Amino acid sequence: MNQIILEAKNISKSFGKTQALKNVDFYLNKAQIHGLLGENGAGKSSLMNILSGIYQPETGSIYIEGKKIKKLNPDLAARFGIGMVHQEFRLINNFSIKDNLTLSRSNIYKDNFEEAFEKYSDIFSLSAESKTLINELSVGEKQKIEIMKLIFNNNNIMLLDEPTAVLTPQETNQLKISLKKLSSEDNKTIVLITHKLKEIQEFTESIFVLKDGVMVAKDLKTQSVTKNDLITLMMGEIKISKVRKDNLKGNNKLEVKNIFFENNHSNVPTLENISLTVQSGEVLGIAGVSGNGQVELANIISGIEREYKGKVIVNGKNISNQGVRARKNLNLSYIPENRLGVGLAPGVSIIDNSAVKDYFKSRLGPHLSSNKMLDYLNLLIKQFSIKAPDPKAEVSTLSGGNMQKLLMGRELISNPEVIIAAQPTRGLDVSAVEALHELIIKQRDNGAAVMLVSEDLDELFKLSDRIIVLYEGQIVREFKIDEADIESVGLAMAGSIE
Repeated sequence: MNQIILEAKNISKSFGKTQALKNVDFYLNKAQIHGLLGENGAGKSSLMNILSGIYQPETGSIYIEGKKIKKLNPDLAARFGIGMVHQEFRLINNFSIKDNLTLSRSNIYKDNFEEAFEKYSDIFSLSAESKTLINELSVGEKQKIEIMKLIFNNNNIMLLDEPTAVLTPQETNQLKISLKKLSSEDNKTIVLITHKLKEIQEFTESIFVLKDGVMVAKDLKTQSVTKNDLITLMMGEIKISKVRKDNLKGNNKLEVKNIFFENNHSNVPTLENISLTVQSGEVLGIAGVSGNGQVELANIISGIEREYKGKVIVNGKNISNQGVRARKNLNLSYIPENRLGVGLAPGVSIIDNSAVKDYFKSRLGPHLSSNKMLDYLNLLIKQFSIKAPDPKAEVSTLSGGNMQKLLMGRELISNPEVIIAAQPTRGLDVSAVEALHELIIKQRDNGAAVMLVSEDLDELFKLSDRIIVLYEGQIVREFKIDEADIESVGLAMAGSIE
């Protein structure tokens, strides 16, 4: 028999004129794994922040084990056993695993730490010793420590926000086993927030779906719903396209030769002897767990990083010693991993962000014309289906999907010959992902050479003609797409190349 351990009734929350949640009902059954789905801006994070005590609802009530809580704050939520793992790690890198797990006053394993650490290391397949420093761990191991923190802090209600985003397929499968053990053996109640429908179907027992701040489906039994059912609930009918790979390929547009790069903060090469080519009309996928040199490689090719050895050649021209502007003049476009901060300027208006790439072109600058800038933004809005009601509003007011469409539209409207796209769909919903995939394929069909950096293997398999795997700054495997499989690529991402 199901026992409701937490219940939220008629929760509403607004931010200015935007109503994030509208009379939402949500509840958790003890010792079960629940999925929370919804497209970007649906209200998932707002609801979780209310359950964590970070936000206060304007209306509604929260009950924990049947007791109504008058005003939930973070300290009170923690005392009631509610803990959250956020997408960004909140670990102290220069501290050991033990220090990170025992910092909280609510820690329950101070007297028998090693015994508990051994138990949960076994459940999570963690091989590191407790004295190991966090900065010596892989990204996947750090994610395990984040979840173990909740256990050591006596959190029986665990809210996990996109916990598999940085994991290999093998690590994702191991996490599924670990969470099911925590649920069945330790009676942990778990909420999994993810955009990956496959994981919702494999991990969870029941599913809740938010759409435009309204809970449109409650406690659906996972085994009784299909992927298409869930997509329709989230955003209506969405047609998932299949990508042809028989388009014409041409000459090499991008050549990278013997790149060697060493981060100033370490004596270990971040990139070592990297060589690759991308043809006109080709998508080359770059796979790898975060932190294996992908960002540095993209920054070197785009001209952001200048201190390296080796050559970058675009259309037969050696541009190794030239900066960002010179590379843009050769029709190279860069869609960076950090969309808000590197790609777009936070605190700056939508219209100004739209003009950044073309500032030095006569149609917009060097003396900016407000009318020309507005015409240009309207062209982007129309051509790339961007929802931007107020051009003068800060760019950060846009949803994640619309920020990414603005960034990609600005970079792609000139039909670039070489495109470096790093994590272009990370954190976006199915509808936004599909739209951005169509943009990439359209550029490929126009003859662009595309280097696609992604940690989403489904995305790489869908779009790429070839996949290269980076591990610890080196290319360890290359696959033709018709000869690749998820298992082999995943093993290469983990450093297993036998």
